[in-house]
Amino acid sequence: MRETLEKKKGSGLGAAFDIGTTTLVCALVDLENRAVLSTESLPNPQSRWGRDVIARMEAAVGPDGALGELTAAIREALSGLLASVAGGRIGEVTALAAAGNSVMEHLFLGISPEPLSKVPYKPAFREAVTIAASDAGLLAGCGMYLFPLIGGFVGGDAVAAALSLGMPGKGRPVLAIDIGTNSEILLSSGGVLYATSAAAGPAFEGGEVEYGMTAALGAIQGVTIEDDSVSLDVIGGVAPKGICGSGLIEAVSMLLKAGVIDRTGRIRDKDEVASNLSSRIKESPAGNSFTLYRGPKKEISLAQSDIRALQTAKSATRAGISMLLMKAGIRPEEVETVYIAGAFGSHLKEDGLRTIGLLDDAWTDIRTVGDAALEGAVMALYDNGKKEAGTIAAEARYVPLSGSAHFERDFLRNMNF
Repeated sequence: MRETLEKKKGSGLGAAFDIGTTTLVCALVDLENRAVLSTESLPNPQSRWGRDVIARMEAAVGPDGALGELTAAIREALSGLLASVAGGRIGEVTALAAAGNSVMEHLFLGISPEPLSKVPYKPAFREAVTIAASDAGLLAGCGMYLFPLIGGFVGGDAVAAALSLGMPGKGRPVLAIDIGTNSEILLSSGGVLYATSAAAGPAFEGGEVEYGMTAALGAIQGVTIEDDSVSLDVIGGVAPKGICGSGLIEAVSMLLKAGVIDRTGRIRDKDEVASNLSSRIKESPAGNSFTLYRGPKKEISLAQSDIRALQTAKSATRAGISMLLMKAGIRPEEVETVYIAGAFGSHLKEDGLRTIGLLDDAWTDIRTVGDAALEGAVMALYDNGKKEAGTIAAEARYVPLSGSAHFERDFLRNMNF
């Protein structure tokens, strides 16, 4: 009878967070049954200080010293997410875990990211941190576990992703790519985990793009070109407001296949394009543009500068992959499986990634795995998950890219499509 009156070990609720640069996600978990009950997300409010981690670091350590405001903003947002996902059961929450990139974890904890803003780009801490949830403004009477970091800009979210994907494994080499502003890349080979982060820039997430936006209502998320016809897949089925990262990749992929863009990334002149797609090209001495949508009040086009931003992001990511392969001493064709991780990555199509050259022709087993960092954070609600995360972070081999001649050569070599 006593057993039925007392809570079983591991019972109650837990909540796991993915503290993303662009989006915050929270999962409510039934700890006894190890089941995710619901998830909610919202845009990271720190975006008003900048869309990428570099801008936010500058705000935190700059003359205005916005670290306190950045910390307060993220804590308030996570507190609201927890209250929303748990509702009236927030008193039952007995475990919290969170994973974010290196800068996000510094800002959440209120620790200056200044060491990350200058060579040799080392974080102020690497070990896992546990704080009282109440100290971070979260209305739960328990501790909150933050994932350990690997090094540089390879943070707790990469450790969480590796945890959820079972990396490093003992089998054939496996590659995981979390495509974003900072593309985090993991390679498992011979039981060793190699990790790096490529500063791709915000093009993958709609930044540095003239009509770029996040994957919200009205964003062009897919593009199809058949003969002279351009079809758009718009989030919400409304009139387009802009284009997000997945739409940009698909648009460029389709325009490459249609011959509107050449392999160097140049949008061709009207007289170089035989089809009626030439009518959508606007020529300019600063670079041509291609009109995707013409409406009564708005026109959305891809500019030459947008293509260059995507090329830079793709090339940085591909060069980062090349660095890890070199460090592991393996060839691309030896990689058995490639995971495309992250909320953004789950919306990307393999064909588009191949066409722009982000994926090697030798890779045939491509799998999108969604928010692997959130799945890893859920696993860390349990002691064995925390232990594995600590081992992954401690034993991973961090590969810095800054100042590497090999990376610079590969970056230039991979610029073309």
